[in-house]
Amino acid sequence: MSLKDKLNQVTRRDFLKGVSAVGATAAVYGCGGSGDGGKTYMEEDEENRLTPPSITEETVMSSTPHNCGGRCVSKYYVKDGVIKRITTDEGEETNALGTTDNDPQRRSCVRCRSRKQWFYRKDRLLYPMKQTGARGDVNGFVRISWEQAYQEIGEKLHAIAMDPAKGPESLHRIYASADSTGWSGGSVSRLFSMYGSSLGYRNDYSWPALDHVATFVEAQGYIPLGNARGDVVNAEHVFLWSYNGMEAIWGTQSGWYLIQAKERGIPMTAIDTRVSMTAGTLADDMVTVAPCTDTALVLGMLYYLLTERYDDLDIPFIKAHVHGFFDDPAAVSYHAAVPAGAYAVPAGASLSAYVLGTDRYLVDTTHDNLDISIYPATIGYNVNATDPLYGKRAPIYGQVPKTPEWASAISGVPVAKIKELADTLLDKNCTIWNGSGFQRNTESEQIVWILRILAAVTENFGAQGCSYGMQPWSSQISGPGNYMGTGVTATGPTRSTTLASALFDNTEITLPSVGSTTSKSSIPVFMWLDAIEYGGTGESRWNDGQIKNLRTGIKCIFNFAGNILCNQSGDLELTKQILADRDKCELLVTADHFMTTSAVMSDYVLPATMQMEKPGTSTGWFSEEVVLINQILEKPGEVKSEFEICTGIAAALGREAEYLGGFEGTEEDRVKKGWDDRYANGTYPITWDEFKEKGVLKGPVRMVIQYDTFRTNPAANPIATPSGRFEAYCLRMMEDYQARHYSNYDSFGTLENAGVIPDAKNPAGSTSMRFVYPIPLYIPTTEGRHADGSHPDLLGLEGKGYDCSLHTWHIMYRSHSTLNSVAYLNELYKFDRNGNPAFLSESRASDGTGAVGTWEDGVYESVWLNPMLAQRKGLQTGNRVKLTSLRGSIYASVIVSERVPDKIIYIGQGSWHHKVGNIDVGGSANTLMHTRPSRICQGMTLANDCRVKIEKA
Repeated sequence: MSLKDKLNQVTRRDFLKGVSAVGATAAVYGCGGSGDGGKTYMEEDEENRLTPPSITEETVMSSTPHNCGGRCVSKYYVKDGVIKRITTDEGEETNALGTTDNDPQRRSCVRCRSRKQWFYRKDRLLYPMKQTGARGDVNGFVRISWEQAYQEIGEKLHAIAMDPAKGPESLHRIYASADSTGWSGGSVSRLFSMYGSSLGYRNDYSWPALDHVATFVEAQGYIPLGNARGDVVNAEHVFLWSYNGMEAIWGTQSGWYLIQAKERGIPMTAIDTRVSMTAGTLADDMVTVAPCTDTALVLGMLYYLLTERYDDLDIPFIKAHVHGFFDDPAAVSYHAAVPAGAYAVPAGASLSAYVLGTDRYLVDTTHDNLDISIYPATIGYNVNATDPLYGKRAPIYGQVPKTPEWASAISGVPVAKIKELADTLLDKNCTIWNGSGFQRNTESEQIVWILRILAAVTENFGAQGCSYGMQPWSSQISGPGNYMGTGVTATGPTRSTTLASALFDNTEITLPSVGSTTSKSSIPVFMWLDAIEYGGTGESRWNDGQIKNLRTGIKCIFNFAGNILCNQSGDLELTKQILADRDKCELLVTADHFMTTSAVMSDYVLPATMQMEKPGTSTGWFSEEVVLINQILEKPGEVKSEFEICTGIAAALGREAEYLGGFEGTEEDRVKKGWDDRYANGTYPITWDEFKEKGVLKGPVRMVIQYDTFRTNPAANPIATPSGRFEAYCLRMMEDYQARHYSNYDSFGTLENAGVIPDAKNPAGSTSMRFVYPIPLYIPTTEGRHADGSHPDLLGLEGKGYDCSLHTWHIMYRSHSTLNSVAYLNELYKFDRNGNPAFLSESRASDGTGAVGTWEDGVYESVWLNPMLAQRKGLQTGNRVKLTSLRGSIYASVIVSERVPDKIIYIGQGSWHHKVGNIDVGGSANTLMHTRPSRICQGMTLANDCRVKIEKA
């Protein structure tokens, strides 16, 4: 009797009649056998048992990392040059979290495993194209040869760079993150550097406020730094604040680290706007906060600690480690170069004074402060007279005690929970892992700033299990590079630039030799569109001081390996309008794999290699490995690598030898050279050939405890801020804003209680209100909402029917806009009106209006709605809806879920903009988002600061 027949003897009735649990398991799974010889059913039926087909493919270890943060290992099965399937790391592992022996597998998620359909899509770009019509007209593209592309692009690039009215500072390599090999960015930068200094950007789209605030408040220069990931097991409580590492990855195996911590019984609290994949998997406690109100929540916690738990605070510790938490008009820095009082904290100007408002407890009872808050009730906007926010004022509650009751009304977090969170932070060794969604709004800097201070006040830094911030960035091991960033010795024509002197006024800085400032010769990464539209005119759409001081606008953009140009920025209709004007930006060159929206808006579209079609390496976020990006695929059609493209342009200019810098050999030779050098000096323990076989080099695990010596002895081990401490009162951040040519004095009125704020040009202090203050404040965002409905509606959006907030997140089925239209992923995560999985036909083609349609008819980007909102709007799962903001409209498909709160609509960011008529049927969230930058660092604001209306369509 076959196994199938034997299993069919066990009917459902037999099963339910009385077979024991163990017996049932044996019967169902074939573990019991027939009793003749003690064999299992499987063993008895060996001759009929199905067996998997033998593996005949060659296996190749590699990686195809995305900008999700993972640098995960992939195992490719290749036959006749074709990838047949993709698995992941199957090597030995040692799970010893919290020790230097920890060595987990570097396992990839569905993103990397779906890459097969990315490699073999039928809409792959295969030859160079030139736009012969208006920008944006997909039918205007014609096929050209590489020789023609090189010659024409080279001539136009040269003309712009050598034009006295434009010059190399009008060249811009736009931010891009889709290529982790280093070839795309390095190749373009090297090409531009032959002409001198092009206009660079600072920070990035993902973490602008994290970067900016960390530069000043803790002098780190990139991100707020916490302890190594493995230290999480030493915490008594873990907070996951705006953190979704189970879905957004955030470093290879970060989710696995947290799972192991949870299995050890460490309680976890998620503070987020929705029940994310991470919160649903890990959190013991879910604290739902209204989007963009996290700062109000923290202020309520600080008020409670200062008034009801004051005796449990270590006040001397706080004063030794935090500058400006209390008033300190005679402040003394740990740095000898800073004279006493040079970084004074005037009476009533400290953060604690702002927290207590008019409450005199810290003045009359504890005597930590000299006066109550000097901060006013409202704040203005440093904008042009034509801006809809001109003359408007938002509340900053300067004279209001920030009680838990006040914070609860704004954030929606119950009063008792606010106190409980504060108690936990004060009474336990806590680790806070933060994400970045909470800083993607128009007041993004405030929460990043105040969380560092909250962690310091509760002593959660510098010790085992005590940490706030992001883990050390690839500090354990670095990649070999590709010898693209070693600089160019220009032998051809160049032009000098004076960007630093034009973009930054050093006289605005008190003691500029101490501490950090922003990059003085770059613009904020989010301001490139403003530099195209207004650079060289003395004006700026957003009144940006640096844009107004540019000598020229951006005249040439190379968009290699990215979709920022016209998909991953905000207000895509405005973006297309500006890009369409060739009198502004004269040359747009895109190198990509597909005809994205950004490619459609370009003058030249060049087919570029994917990862796996060129060699490279990459290092992980917060982790300890170098992964190999093996070249295992032949380049299809006329596809070339970014390095080959830029070399070809240089050759057309007669400057190929200059571009190559005397290095002869292939791209792999360049990477191998870097590896061999590090192997020779002992950095790497294995050879290049061994690395190619293994696919990964795992560096030493170091249990970094950030700020440990500073915590133990701050005077002897100060941090590099001007005060030598964490800075709750950060004069340097305010002065840096002023140095970037912003007029920071607000003529609307004066500070309260005769208060003054000094700066470099006014050392005695000014009573004037400011647009940027030296402490973190709670400022309602321009299109946000409060839990109690009290949010100021400065733009009149409620009256116009924009009654919902739109919130984006990094979804599992894309990495930003990478992997859009991959059927494997869409069939897992998208559904049609009838609840059936989405399907992408292999034979789909362009409809003639743009790129290939994103979905089949009737399937759109998903939006998540709370059941109460769905009921009020008459919607249910599967309905097609139209979302409309002040900027445009998109179609989407509804998913009704209690995982999201009422009045807030959630959509994954990154879908490709594809406009049919007046509607973006591709469902790009950025069709709806604004391009208004954040207040202080002018960072990207495209996540949770947007009002929309929703209707069935």
